[in-house]
Amino acid sequence: MPDQRSQDVPPSSALGAASDDDAAPGGVVPRREARMATNWIAMIRLFDGTEIPCNVKDISKSGAKLGVPSSWELPATFMLKIVGRDFVMRVTLAWRRGNYAGVHIDRIAKLPPAAEAPSEPSATATAEYNSIGSRARRAFEE
Repeated sequence: MPDQRSQDVPPSSALGAASDDDAAPGGVVPRREARMATNWIAMIRLFDGTEIPCNVKDISKSGAKLGVPSSWELPATFMLKIVGRDFVMRVTLAWRRGNYAGVHIDRIAKLPPAAEAPSEPSATATAEYNSIGSRARRAFEE
């Protein structure tokens, strides 16, 4: 079943260059960029620290479609972090329909690598390691 929301046409003033002459049959204006279907797990991070789990349903160079429960009210601007990726995006809410939201990607920032704790072996760890495999001998007499 085709996604009817993908056929929604924003006002031509927002697109800047779309005109009625560019419209495909049926009055649908073609998209500026190709979209890639995804099912990525992501986290919406509000500026007050609240995190909302969501899914990225599709993405392009300039925007994305998110699956987020309609019970969550989204602000005009928020951060989006794809789980397992090393970047975060600042996005602006473009539209909201039911359990879906469309966002425009404003900025992408690379996250610093996670700092690891120094792995310095302790004296107890060494002692425990040396004791592994040794066992007291038992003498059995019949």
